[in-house]
Amino acid sequence: MKCPNCGSDIKDGNLYCEVCGEEIHIVPDFEPEIEYSITQTLSGIRDEVLEEVPGQEQDKPSKRQSGGSAVSRRKILWIFGGSGVVLLLAGIVTAVVFGIREQRAHSVEYQIAQALTCVADGNVSDAILHYDRAIELEENIDLRFQLALLYEQSGRNQEYLDCLSDIVSSPYATESQVETAYKYLVFYFQEREDYASIHTLLNNTTNETIKDMFSQYMAEPPKFSYTEGTYAEVIPLKLTSDTKGTIYYTMDGTMPDENSQVYVTPIFLETGTYEISAVFVNEYGISSSVEARTYVIDVLKPSAPEVETYSGRYTVPTMIKVKVPAGCRVYYTTDSTTPTNESTPYTGDIPMPPGRSLFKFIAYNEEGAAGSCIARQYELVLDTDLTVNMALDGLKEELVASGRILDVQGSIPGEMQGTYLYLFQSVQNFADLGDYYIFAEIYTDAVTQVNTGALYAVNVYTGECYRMSWDGTGIPGLEPVISNA
Repeated sequence: MKCPNCGSDIKDGNLYCEVCGEEIHIVPDFEPEIEYSITQTLSGIRDEVLEEVPGQEQDKPSKRQSGGSAVSRRKILWIFGGSGVVLLLAGIVTAVVFGIREQRAHSVEYQIAQALTCVADGNVSDAILHYDRAIELEENIDLRFQLALLYEQSGRNQEYLDCLSDIVSSPYATESQVETAYKYLVFYFQEREDYASIHTLLNNTTNETIKDMFSQYMAEPPKFSYTEGTYAEVIPLKLTSDTKGTIYYTMDGTMPDENSQVYVTPIFLETGTYEISAVFVNEYGISSSVEARTYVIDVLKPSAPEVETYSGRYTVPTMIKVKVPAGCRVYYTTDSTTPTNESTPYTGDIPMPPGRSLFKFIAYNEEGAAGSCIARQYELVLDTDLTVNMALDGLKEELVASGRILDVQGSIPGEMQGTYLYLFQSVQNFADLGDYYIFAEIYTDAVTQVNTGALYAVNVYTGECYRMSWDGTGIPGLEPVISNA
């Protein structure tokens, strides 16, 4: 069949032209009862006309020619009269069937029934047409879901997404139906690992419930723990995000990206002006917009700590001494990093470790401002062949001999579980006693590690082992380990 509007071919069963959209009015196949009734009626009329116009008798000669002419005219009238009845009845039947067809075309129930029949027959294309028509007649969100699933089944992905988007924006959709539509949309993009589309989808909604439901796909800008402005104290600026991912930042106003510094710990802002810009990248690689703040910190910096032990090479045990500025605390590191107020605090003289070492010191005042960092390099080389490891091995052997431990692995005698470890602490000189390697005893088991408080000293030159004790004079008592046996 051709479309009466554009002339395109119309598939059987289609109610609309797929080219121009023209609605097609086709008289459908009759229902069996209607078809039978019409056939019987027309057959009866035909028989009555044929009885009045017997065709076989026309060839016989007439006895009265004039009379025959009158009969012929009467027959013709009957013929035309019968034909009129036929045409009238045909017109009535056509009008009735047309009315039925029109009623069906405007019946939601009929369109749904036809759609379900098409689905059962595997005719998805026609089912889609019927669902489209039903929704055109009456908006129904459940029907839109059915239509969306048919689009997905037939591989018409864009129409599937459009249909779900129509549900999301429909004023007739309930909250539950909107959430379901979003779930379908997110799952579609999730299967394709198209996380950028999920991010765009969620950013375009004002529905906070939906955003919370799929927050793992969001990439919101980082949050700053301080509002921008001027401060008379050092501030530990924290950057946070609500979901898993990484925060990148810059401190000079430049745009941050994945090559910028990674935020791990609070950023301590001291005296000066800072333009902090930060961006969040979630675990799916989606970047947020950049968030920026400007801070002006007006705090007087403290003086640098005065390290009294100068850099250099030493051949005897030496203590590192630091003069702390008034009103400040000093912190230090030995791993080449710049110390902060989270580093090891300086509480007194530090024994210089054997070999080469690098100490960095910094002072913080009460307002939290840091002074300049001071670095010192040392090399302690003792005039002995006894290394720290050799001293430790000798200590363990004497502890086994004394019964303190069962073997050099530190197994503890008796029913007590766990072992003793011996950790090197420092090398120190005790007046009138000599130079010693100092070891601390640590108890450890599967869940615990505790310092027992026991200290052992090994003479740097002789290897003699002692257990240390203190009497408050600052000079330790040294008791030979082997005597404890």
